[in-house]
Amino acid sequence: MLFIKIYAKIYEIIHEIFYFNMPGLGFLYRRIKKNMVLNVKSKKLFLNSKIADNYGMLINNTFNEKETHIFLDYVFSNSSINNFHFVDIGGNIGEFVLDYSDHPNVKNVTVFEPQLEQSYSIEQTITINNFKNTTLIKRPVSSKAEEILFYFNETNSTASGITNNVNLGTKLMATTIDNEFSNSYNFTYVFLIDTEGAELSIINGGQNFIKENKPLIIFEYNHVTSKYFSIKDVEETLGKNYTIFKLNKYGKLSRDLKNIWNLVALPNTFKFSYLNTLITK
Repeated sequence: MLFIKIYAKIYEIIHEIFYFNMPGLGFLYRRIKKNMVLNVKSKKLFLNSKIADNYGMLINNTFNEKETHIFLDYVFSNSSINNFHFVDIGGNIGEFVLDYSDHPNVKNVTVFEPQLEQSYSIEQTITINNFKNTTLIKRPVSSKAEEILFYFNETNSTASGITNNVNLGTKLMATTIDNEFSNSYNFTYVFLIDTEGAELSIINGGQNFIKENKPLIIFEYNHVTSKYFSIKDVEETLGKNYTIFKLNKYGKLSRDLKNIWNLVALPNTFKFSYLNTLITK
């Protein structure tokens, strides 16, 4: 375990300096054969040994997506809004559930995760931390509430997702944003969507809700997801009510849409106007 922690720290340093992911960390994680509980940011995160290679830098009390946490910390803490509903679509092992389920300004957390071991891990983390306002939905999210094919990648479960390949996919019943959330102004919604290419499809399945509520939307866009949709596709879907920014490694917003990992669709409403202070060149 000590060697894994040391290697994970080296991995983190190399990633921070060179933005490069060293090989081998997943291999070391797969040597873990017992479930355990990690202490992460003064909370408890359940480590499921069956999917230990999903945990990355969490073993060293460090979040895997620092820039997203920095940004969300600002979203949730630096405003007069105290009625956030945080929606995590593609929750994996529950990194963001852990961080925001007990935030004083986040009144509800809903996390979607269809993979069996990942959803079990989230359930355990919710239980051991006694998170009262967190709902786990074990279904994929798509453009329509219908039966879809979901690819469970056994060698790299972080790459699992909706597929059209009948030879790879398992039939699951999908849901949509419009089905799960009513047009309610009781909450201020923030969506995080990380689904290996299904991001645009999910947004398309929430057109009514998005039009009425104008949530802040963070979504993954990189060399994998860009094979399925373009930034222009998202801009056309969301329309003039939104501006898309890159989320940079410092947790700030930029219109320089190069070297992207996550994008932020910022609604042009007064409610989120305080985030304009995060916009850089």
